[in-house]
This record gives sequence, C-alpha cells and structure tokens, in this order.
Amino acid sequence: MGKAHSAWSRAHGAERRAQKRMNNSTLNESEILEKLDKLNRKITSFKKLLREEPYAMRYAPCSMHNTPRAMRYALCTLILLSTVAFYHLSLRLASETHYYRAKNLFREEYYGLSANHLKKAAHYQPNDYEIQKELGKVYLKLGALETTAKDAVLLAQKSKDFYLKASRLNPLDAETPYGLARGEARLEQLYQYLHPEKKENPYEPLPYFKQAVSLRPNGILYHYAMARHLYRQGETDELRAVIGALARIYPSSYNYLKREDFWSPTIKEACMSGLQQAIEARISLRDAHMAISSLKAEDKEWSGAISHYGKALGFNAFQNNAAHYIHMGDLYLQSGRPEDAGTSFFHALEMSRSREKDLERLYHLYKKAGYPDKLYQFYQQAGRDFILSSRINIFIARSLIDLKRYNEARQILIDLNQEEPVAEAYYWLARIAKIEKDWDSMELAIQKATVLDSKNSRYHLIFSQVLKRLNKLDRAEKEAGLAAKHKARR
Repeated sequence: MGKAHSAWSRAHGAERRAQKRMNNSTLNESEILEKLDKLNRKITSFKKLLREEPYAMRYAPCSMHNTPRAMRYALCTLILLSTVAFYHLSLRLASETHYYRAKNLFREEYYGLSANHLKKAAHYQPNDYEIQKELGKVYLKLGALETTAKDAVLLAQKSKDFYLKASRLNPLDAETPYGLARGEARLEQLYQYLHPEKKENPYEPLPYFKQAVSLRPNGILYHYAMARHLYRQGETDELRAVIGALARIYPSSYNYLKREDFWSPTIKEACMSGLQQAIEARISLRDAHMAISSLKAEDKEWSGAISHYGKALGFNAFQNNAAHYIHMGDLYLQSGRPEDAGTSFFHALEMSRSREKDLERLYHLYKKAGYPDKLYQFYQQAGRDFILSSRINIFIARSLIDLKRYNEARQILIDLNQEEPVAEAYYWLARIAKIEKDWDSMELAIQKATVLDSKNSRYHLIFSQVLKRLNKLDRAEKEAGLAAKHKARR
C-alpha cells in the first residue's frame, strides 16, 4: 500500500495497543518505559509523513483515498492528537504511581525509599510542584534524623532546593514556604553549631514564616510555629502580635498557649486582646468567652469569670454537660456565692451520667472552698431529689466528720453497714474512733475493713498501727507484713 499507508496503519495500531497496555496492570516500569519510547518514535515518524501529506495521501489505502481531502487530514490529525495525549497520560500515570507509593513509604517511616520513588516520579513529571514539595519534606526529615552536622546541612540544603523549585512552580501554595521556614530554621541552628565564632547567620526563616501566614492568614499551625521561632529569637514585640492574631482566629489556642515557655504577663495580655477581637468579629464565641473566663479566674476576677462563662454556655447550648455546670458552680464557690453554686450543681446532677463520681467531685470542691456545712445540706437535698446508691451515705458521713459532728456520722455509717457491710464504711468508723482515741473501737472497725477488703494495703497498715498501740505486737507485725505484700502487688 505504500509508505503512507504503512505509517498510518502503524500509528492507528499503536493507539489500540497502547490502550491495551493501559489496562494491563502487570507491566513493570522498564516495560512501560520501553514501550513509551517506541510509541514516541512512531509518533515522530508519522508527523514527518504528515508534512508530506499531498504526496503521501496519494498512496493511502483505497478507503482513505476515496475520502475527501479535508476529512482525511482531520482523521489523521485526530489519530495523532489522541496518540500524543495518551503518551502524556501514560507519563502522568507512571509518575503518580511512584508519588503515592512514596507517600505510603513516608508514613511507614521509610524515608530513603520514599525519596527514591519521588525522584522517579519527578523524572516523568519534572514540573509537578507537589512532587518537588514532597521531596523537600522527605529530605527535611532525613536531615533531622542525621547525626552528623555536616551531612545534616547537605540534606537540609537539598530540602531547601526542592522547596524553592516547588515555590517557583506554584507561588500560591502556603505549605511550601512553611516547609522552607522549617528547613531554614534547621540550617540556622546547624550554622550556629558549626560556626559558633560567627555572629552573622546567613539563614533567616522569618520571611518564609511570614510568607506562609500571608498566603494562609487563618493557618493555625503557621502562626504557632512562627510564635515559637520569634520566642527563640527574642522578638517580643512581633511575638505579641502573632499571639494576638492566633487568639483571634482560634480562641481555643489559649489552652495550648498557656503551657508554652513564652507564656508571660505580656503574652497573656496579647492573648486577651485577641480573644476580645474574636468576640467582636463573632469568631468561635463559645470558645472565646470560655478562654476569657479562664484568664479572669487566674487573676481571681470572679465576677468577670462567671459572666463570660455564663455567656459561653449560651452559645451552642446543646454542647453543655454536667462538667460545665460543675465548673460554673465552682466559680460561684470561689466568689463566695454557695447558694448559686448549689443551684448550678443540682443542674449538673440532673444531666449527669455518673452521679456518684460527680458527687465525690463536689465533696472535694466544697471542702476546698471551705463550705462543709453547705456540703452537708447539699447532700441531704440530693438524697431527697435523686435515686442514689448507698455510697452517698459515705459522702454524707465524711461531710459530717469535717463538721466534727461525729455522733451523726457514726450513726449513718452503722446504719449503712447494717443494710450491707461496706469496707470503706468501717474504715471511716475507724477514723472517727481514732479522733476520739477509742482504740478498742478502732481496732474492731479496721479489722472488719480488712476482712471485707483483704487486699487493701492501707487498711492492713492502719490495723497494724492500732495493734501496736494496744501492745499486740505479734499481730501488728503480721498485719504490717500483709500491708507491704499487697502494696508491692499494686
């Protein structure tokens, strides 16, 4: 059929064979490269023939010879374009295969293998900024793991080069300058270590941090990282500005910022300013009011703390639970308003899923605030309003002991043990007997506690102490041994 016919047939057949290869997932990388090279040579040959189209088409197959010239040219062009498109898609497929394999290897901490696959991915798609950025990330990690300073510098510099190329390919991606900032900070530290005699450092991470923040103004991670860098550099004024911005865009950041080394009265003030700006801009109002309440409570400004916490509970009220109302009650206790605290505590118990634990927590809050009488009243009311286990009687007895109303406490514990003997109830009976220096009653009560809870080392130790006081030395020694034995097993 002639040279043109043969070329057209080869190109058309190449397209079909390439599609078949696309569906064949078993081909390895070397086979794909070899076949792609053959396909590229055929495309080049066909392009050359198309330039000689007036002569070549004269010798085309009959079916094509009888077709109008414009249609023949359009058909050939379509075949060429589809073949070229498939060639580039094949390159993209090979690149993405290596790219995703590299990401999986990175997650599994095989950083060297990840870098190898990323380099292969870059071979197929050299202008893909995601690949270049990922290479920067991998080499940054390799540099962080390197123990030799000079090798760490080389790896960090490689990371920087990849990040810079990614930035040129896509200057609007915020992750790239953030990666550059981290790498630059690493180079800055290494330079100080290798050249301690030099005052000037050629590496400056701050411009990259600022670039990342400018590209993503609400980026919490970027603000946080820049704040830590500014603290290390002693840039107090800029640090305050960043903290204010961070508190504004993410009010919950207060819970993390207060644990940082840079937390100070000036930073606290900047944080407060940012939280107030968040409220003005209606950003995360619940979190902002809660954070301000905590700041007020730290300064013992109880009225302000209560006011802001109450406002916080008014936003997204469906999130409120027993813990929130217990905290509100605690604020009332600290401010000297036990009646309001009781109201908040009862609200907490109404919605609590673990009343016994919450009642124990309330015991400690009342005791810490110095309201044992209010605690006893609260427990009495709670016993009337809620169905509670017998364990509540132990808390009532403990509150009476704090009030030095020992006879009432003792009677409650005795009644409880008559219903069902409880080791802890006998323990508190022993405590009352110790206060009253009734050693015989103490011996009897703590002995029963050790019988009901034989593995409690504390009970055995107290039993040993009272036996020693009663000059029952053999039994005291035995109980001391049991106390040590059970304590070692815990």
